[in-house]
Amino acid sequence: MLSELLKKKEFLAVGLMSGTSMDGVDAALVRMGAKASDSEIELIGFSSTPYPDELKAQLMEIAFGEQSDAEGIAKLHTSVAVSFSHGYFAACSSGKVDPKSVDFVGSHGQTVAHAPTGSTSGGEGMIAGTLQLGPPGMIAALTGTTTVGDFRSADVALGGQGAPLAPFADFLLRRSKTENRIILNIGGIANLTYLSANCAVDEVVAFDTGPGNMILDELYRVLYPDQGAFDSGGAKAALGSPSDALVDRFVQFPFFKQRPPKSAGHREFGTRFAWEFLSKAEADGLTKNDILSTAAALTTRSIGIAVREFIQPGGAIDCVYASGGGARNDTLMTQLADELSPVTVKIIDELGIPAEVKEAVDFAVLARETIMSRQNVIHRATGASKPTVLGTIAPGFEI
Repeated sequence: MLSELLKKKEFLAVGLMSGTSMDGVDAALVRMGAKASDSEIELIGFSSTPYPDELKAQLMEIAFGEQSDAEGIAKLHTSVAVSFSHGYFAACSSGKVDPKSVDFVGSHGQTVAHAPTGSTSGGEGMIAGTLQLGPPGMIAALTGTTTVGDFRSADVALGGQGAPLAPFADFLLRRSKTENRIILNIGGIANLTYLSANCAVDEVVAFDTGPGNMILDELYRVLYPDQGAFDSGGAKAALGSPSDALVDRFVQFPFFKQRPPKSAGHREFGTRFAWEFLSKAEADGLTKNDILSTAAALTTRSIGIAVREFIQPGGAIDCVYASGGGARNDTLMTQLADELSPVTVKIIDELGIPAEVKEAVDFAVLARETIMSRQNVIHRATGASKPTVLGTIAPGFEI
């Protein structure tokens, strides 16, 4: 099976992604060339499949620090793999493609724990750890398609944080010969990739900037129960006024001034951080909508700090391209444009891939590099001792 893939000049692949917001599975069906230099990606189909309510609740409990036994985690491994396989078939259906014609799957899995070396919560010198549920072997068995997954483990073994991974795909797909770009993803956690014009791979700068939608979504669920999982379009946040004083207080959190390489997750910006934020906001007399507006401002201010502290001293920026759920939050995007002015801020759709599809596409591309035994990580961004080929390959078979 793998030997046949190595002979192909073009691939039909599915990328599967679920981020720290744990909303469900995004699946992108793409056609792409086999060479690393083939940067043109054709999006054929896309689906976004929500997790069942019970599964999402169980994942949230683990990610937010609730205890779970080994048997419970083992069952979640399987449940996530089933959800990811459903995403695979949904993407194939969206693109009107026979699932058996897909060459391979690239699956990020579902992160439920991320404790990078030297994290603000773990301390310098601590052993890194990261856990993504949904083993590639299970997805391969359920779909009948060769699956690449477990992308982070090898990087952690080499002293890296196992994150961020998308920057290598950004390098392959989104470099410009003439424009200095930041590719900014605002998911649960926000991360950026700086691509100076016509840069080499060792010139890429990438790291997590802090919270994306994570705190905003958590607060919305508390403040507006039974009104959805998030503030759609930032509509309620738009009705409030941000408290600069509260933002000033919370940007003192050590992570924001920590130099890259750095990555973050629920340990840094999960429930505990959100509840501390809420407590201080209520003590200051902020309304519900003021609190949401201030949470959005914390995200955009932390991105601004990252850009000013760690990017602009080393290079010019012509444009920031935003992706992820935050790119569809009008309040966040308005605040971001103000924060980064005079730098232009655009939605990544202008580069040809919709904002909500970007990361799923990235993991299809990273899987291609794994299949072809090519380096697929910016090791300076993760902190690993050397570059390597990330990902475990689970062969598919006829079903």
